[in-house]
Amino acid sequence: MTHQARFLGMKKVSVIIHCYNQSKFVQEAIESVIKQTYSNIEIVCINDGSTDNSSRTIQKLAQKYKQIIFFDEKENHGVIYARNTAISAATGEYILPLDADDTIEPEYIEEAVKVLDNSPDTGIVYSKARLLGAQNKELKLPDYSKSNILSTNCIFVSALFRKADFISIGGYKEYMKDGYEDWDLWLSFIEKGFNVHKIDKILFSYRKHDKNSRSSQITKTQMEKIYKTILKHHTSLYLEDSSIIQKLFSSSDKKLQKYKRICLFFSWVIIIESLIILYVLFVK
Repeated sequence: MTHQARFLGMKKVSVIIHCYNQSKFVQEAIESVIKQTYSNIEIVCINDGSTDNSSRTIQKLAQKYKQIIFFDEKENHGVIYARNTAISAATGEYILPLDADDTIEPEYIEEAVKVLDNSPDTGIVYSKARLLGAQNKELKLPDYSKSNILSTNCIFVSALFRKADFISIGGYKEYMKDGYEDWDLWLSFIEKGFNVHKIDKILFSYRKHDKNSRSSQITKTQMEKIYKTILKHHTSLYLEDSSIIQKLFSSSDKKLQKYKRICLFFSWVIIIESLIILYVLFVK
């Protein structure tokens, strides 16, 4: 069988691995992709100015595995820049981000590709997950629903999507530099009308760190800023969901009351902007 015949009819999947000071784990992440049952895969690995041995580790693996495309950034630009850069360079029709300290099961990509191939209305495919490391158990996330994802990010970063869709919604946004850029991305997909599919198998492993992970370092003030930013850029999505509105307006929780005021503010902004447009079009 020729190299081309082997991939005939198979869409290429680009796995995007962002690495910053994860020399201990990046080989395990890469090799979990190498072991996939789906064969038409490239690995776009970007070292984001690591100060440990990550670059050397990835270079050795790139020499061993021809599927690896390696970008070695000398300065740290952050995960948003790194992922957007790697996805821009990717040649696959489908994209799967993977953090350098996480892993995927051998059949994950094959199972996820089947869903996207057979469902043009589906934009995001993910699976059940488990914790990796000291805690080895299933990662309990709320089941996906529109209301649930408006309340909390219930889809982890390693979900499969189409590169064309990613480009159409503008990729990862710089305004999410404090974190949760993947949550903002999923909301952008949902705003475009895409469905979400969850594979009913544990195919992804998330390494939970006690102190040094990016999510664990987010302060309460930063988290409030993230919530405000999410509401600001996806106001219409929140206002369309009656269960969220009911929860906000009926709750006595001070935090929810605060976001109720934010929602009201942005809803009035939308109304005022609409009135200005109507005035310019039909009165002037």
